[in-house]
Amino acid sequence: MQTFEKQLKATWQEIMENYNNAAAIAVQPLWDDHEEVGFTNYPNLRYETASTVKVAVLTLLLHTTGGCLDQAQQDLASRMICNSDNKATTTILENYLGGMLALTAVYHGLKMNNTTASTWWGTTLTVPHDQLKLLRLIYQQTDNDYLTDQSRRYIRHLMANINYQQQWGISAGSPRFFLKNGWRRASDNQKWEVHSIGYIPNGYHSYLIAIYTRNNRNFNSGVSYVEKLAKATRQILEKGEWDRTSLPSS
Repeated sequence: MQTFEKQLKATWQEIMENYNNAAAIAVQPLWDDHEEVGFTNYPNLRYETASTVKVAVLTLLLHTTGGCLDQAQQDLASRMICNSDNKATTTILENYLGGMLALTAVYHGLKMNNTTASTWWGTTLTVPHDQLKLLRLIYQQTDNDYLTDQSRRYIRHLMANINYQQQWGISAGSPRFFLKNGWRRASDNQKWEVHSIGYIPNGYHSYLIAIYTRNNRNFNSGVSYVEKLAKATRQILEKGEWDRTSLPSS
């Protein structure tokens, strides 16, 4: 195992022990064909996606339309991603995709086998590993025809223009970022689920990242948990000195 992988897992574990509630994280370094690195303190737990599901909703909409959105669809998509507008999300699913369970199609298409659509989009269940499959499609796999290159650029554009008040999460410690956050009171115990997924362009050390947390006592505690994991991840990844013969694009 690479040194930075050991350091990541040890640091993530220490942070999770300090917060003492459920979390899961997965990171995909985009250099030298490195494999994904992940860790969780609750191995069998899946997380309610909350608004992170909106990236999958937009992906399915673009796939279904071949990337050709009319003005009404573009307006809804922008509100959904940039402002995390819940009504826009429901409208897209009900008016253009056939209902809440339509998300099953994108999860099946991308082999997101541990993600299950729900009768309400916010309670879709997932794990970070599956969210990296979606992020790879958008930021890395340009040879995958599930989305056109134009559609990928469109999703990236929206994820780079998130409402300022929602620019927390995986962005912590990074001057540039593409993200989508999610937060909600869990349906079973009313504690907070707080999540963040996206892409950190950092030259040679660029990476995809997905963080999910559960049972936070309040919203701010959840944000703190996510950002502690995000900052530690960036610090560890950018310290390494690896072969730089093929640099990924930012």
